[in-house]
Amino acid sequence: MAIQFDKYSITSIDSIVGFKPSTEECLFILDEIKDANLEGAADIVWATGKQDRRLAALKRNKTCKISCNNGFIVGGVLKEQFGDTDTVEDFETASIEIPAFERLTVGAGNTVVLSHSAVGGTGNEIPFIYKANKDGSQGRAYPIGADADTDTFALESDMKTISLPIGQFEQGDTVIVFYNRLTKGRKYSNKSGNYAGSVKLICDVMIQDVCTKEETHSKLVMPVVEILDNFSYTFGSEMAVQKFEAEATSSICSGDSEYFYWVFPED
Repeated sequence: MAIQFDKYSITSIDSIVGFKPSTEECLFILDEIKDANLEGAADIVWATGKQDRRLAALKRNKTCKISCNNGFIVGGVLKEQFGDTDTVEDFETASIEIPAFERLTVGAGNTVVLSHSAVGGTGNEIPFIYKANKDGSQGRAYPIGADADTDTFALESDMKTISLPIGQFEQGDTVIVFYNRLTKGRKYSNKSGNYAGSVKLICDVMIQDVCTKEETHSKLVMPVVEILDNFSYTFGSEMAVQKFEAEATSSICSGDSEYFYWVFPED
């Protein structure tokens, strides 16, 4: 299919794929893009004459930025935004520590049972439990002890069963428990000394022939971009989207010093 290059329309952006510049390893795929922006800018210093008439222009500090909002949260983007060089992955055995929070209802006995085994320092796996107030907030705190008495609770050897303080809880009362447990999965870390990474981007941009209305895939390639460390995730009544922003850097190693190139194929 032939595209008339002087007149074409951009219909959508299908994907933005990030690669490690040195190895071409794929790092992430953004393929549910709600919107995207490609921006270019430069500073201009004007030489002026009489009455401040502009006589000549000196352009410098040329920049190029790409940004988008993706409908899904992509783990590979999180890793690059955080500058996480040692992401923990474990899908075979539960080894990743995660906080847990439970509200447990007291039954006929003077015990409650957690959904998971608590982990932590021996004898201090659960520092405190709380008797819930009528409004659901945490009330009196009871520390852990070797055995349950009127002021302390005990965690049994299965690390799940809690023997409640003697005479302090009645059937139907609520116990609030905060503790750590182990899980399978992936853990991303945003450390203060780590910064967002550098990647190569290949953007699949759909274009349409203005005469035939046929669509084809154009390719916008940014050899090296610096992912911005600024990010925000909004948690509310609507599903969170992932905002991605990156600034192009001049690819001097290739000899072209280009921020990007954009190919409009004819086939």
